[in-house]
Amino acid sequence: MDDKSLSVFVSELRSLLIARDFDIKDSDSPILKYEIKRAINEINRCRRFKPTDDKPYDKKYEDLIIPLAISSFAKIGVEGQTVHSENGITRHYTSGGDYPKDELAKIIPLIR
Repeated sequence: MDDKSLSVFVSELRSLLIARDFDIKDSDSPILKYEIKRAINEINRCRRFKPTDDKPYDKKYEDLIIPLAISSFAKIGVEGQTVHSENGITRHYTSGGDYPKDELAKIIPLIR
């Protein structure tokens, strides 16, 4: 992926996280880039897509990159949490990993 595409994703992710009251600083760019790359890799894995320099991911699933990155970013510090209750809010994470299964279910694998 060229730097311009990655920087566009990072800028969008930064804006959305700030809008959700995350305290994001310019120095957080490496972690934001990391989360974007992880989301792309997960989409490619689920899709069974082989990235190339010209096509790092299937454009059909571009709209899932930011939501997956946000989901993963929001779990930082609570990795592996199974149940947590506070002020009437209960959180639990299954063994499904960092990404919601309903989002990953939108990805249709390529037939080999």
